[in-house]
Amino acid sequence: MKTTKKVTLSAMAVALGTVIMLLGAVIETLDLTVCALASLMVVFIYIEVGSYYPWLVWICTTLTTALVYPGSLVWIEYLLVFGIFPLIKAYIEKLPRWSWLIVKILYINLMIWGIFLIAEVLLGIPFFAEDTLVMKIVLYAMINIAFIAYDFFITVMVRFYFDKLRSRFKRLLK
Repeated sequence: MKTTKKVTLSAMAVALGTVIMLLGAVIETLDLTVCALASLMVVFIYIEVGSYYPWLVWICTTLTTALVYPGSLVWIEYLLVFGIFPLIKAYIEKLPRWSWLIVKILYINLMIWGIFLIAEVLLGIPFFAEDTLVMKIVLYAMINIAFIAYDFFITVMVRFYFDKLRSRFKRLLK
């Protein structure tokens, strides 16, 4: 694939990812859903273009969302968890299979604490401020379970893309 086609495809992925992310910034109950959907743009570029382009799509989507709607946390969630995870997942899954879940859980827990610190220290948004200890533990466990579901979602979508969609896109990408 020529460089101009790679750049164009990546720019289109950034634009679509940003539009999806802005939907989550406006309708805040969709923030995690749109982050997961926008991360599929990174997956698509990783599969079809490779090299450093998926990293650029992740960073550019984050920056454009942050510039257009800086008051929302959606870009921080995308920056630390959803946008980069498909790329990290590709590296994690090169490790021995038994270590995948352990490394992924360690990653998400580090990112959860990163998001909490950024939100509280930099943005002044308290997380878990008035919750009881039991509620904090339940919410924390639910976040981990949701992350495992997100990991499964990415795996299923990659399989679906290879099984059903890639042959159609290959004709368009020639």
